[in-house]
Amino acid sequence: MSIFIKILGILAVIVGLALSWSPIPLGIVLIPIGLAMIVATSQTARDWLQRRRENNPKFDRWMKKMEDKVPERFSRPLRRTDAEDSQNPG
Repeated sequence: MSIFIKILGILAVIVGLALSWSPIPLGIVLIPIGLAMIVATSQTARDWLQRRRENNPKFDRWMKKMEDKVPERFSRPLRRTDAEDSQNPG
């Protein structure tokens, strides 16, 4: 089942990237949903996303905005990769 979720997440990110340039930017919502699906099923992806958020503050701010816009089910895995939480573990 997790391989199906990973594939669905990858497809959501790809479609999101394609649609982010359209007049109605539906891709802006699809990208974090796809990332959440991938992050929820893969520790490697979780570590990768966390490093990206730590090294790129602009991307981290965008992810925080998207966490508020996507449903809670999808925002929960993304919040686990928050750059501020990893720098302040205590």
